[in-house]
Amino acid sequence: MTAALPEILVFTPTPNEYRAGKEHVERAAFVHFTASVVESGPGKINAAFAMTAEVLPRIAAGRKPMLVMGSGTSGSLNASLAAGDMIASNSAVISDWLMDDGKSRQFGPYGQFVYRGMDDRLADEMALECADPAVEKLLAALPAVGFKRGRLCTADTFVAGLDNKLGQGRAFGALACDMESGAFAFTAGKLLRLPWLNLRVVADTLNETLSDYFEKEGDMVDILGAKTARALTILDGLL
Repeated sequence: MTAALPEILVFTPTPNEYRAGKEHVERAAFVHFTASVVESGPGKINAAFAMTAEVLPRIAAGRKPMLVMGSGTSGSLNASLAAGDMIASNSAVISDWLMDDGKSRQFGPYGQFVYRGMDDRLADEMALECADPAVEKLLAALPAVGFKRGRLCTADTFVAGLDNKLGQGRAFGALACDMESGAFAFTAGKLLRLPWLNLRVVADTLNETLSDYFEKEGDMVDILGAKTARALTILDGLL
């Protein structure tokens, strides 16, 4: 009897991202693992609940996933990024889990988003990191064209305005922002003790708005699905 292949779970926040993931990722053929796409719903709470609900029954049944991934769109915080670039990230910060009034500092879901005056040490203190060797190997093997490696910033609000985007990017050392990556990282790394990786395609650049994102969402999610499948194919070749 042939042993079942290990599984990679790919979590996508929205129905369109899920559709693209099903089309590109689940139709791909992998030698060393299978890949399943799950729709989590938008925001940190949905992301955490969905990952927990999918992973815990698998662990209980003796089918612990080899890797969990977040796959979605994002907004740029850095002038070097173009629409369609994919950020591959094993570093995430939950930016609205910080309260710092100059007298005390608190991390948690009731923190207030304050980044002015932060230094690199605080951003690194907040960062969630995955040092899994397979993840590191994949990040090193991704092509330089169209893929970027860097930190993602997560909050439950849309970041608008050029100065605000650049300020958040500088404060947290992040390339892009979204609403789920930090929750995927926290749930996978801190709660489930699983290796994780976030893949995010830049949908709106520094000078664009949420309206611009919705106008090109279809194209961006197809790029997301294709590049997620490409990253998984590269990982398969490394194993």
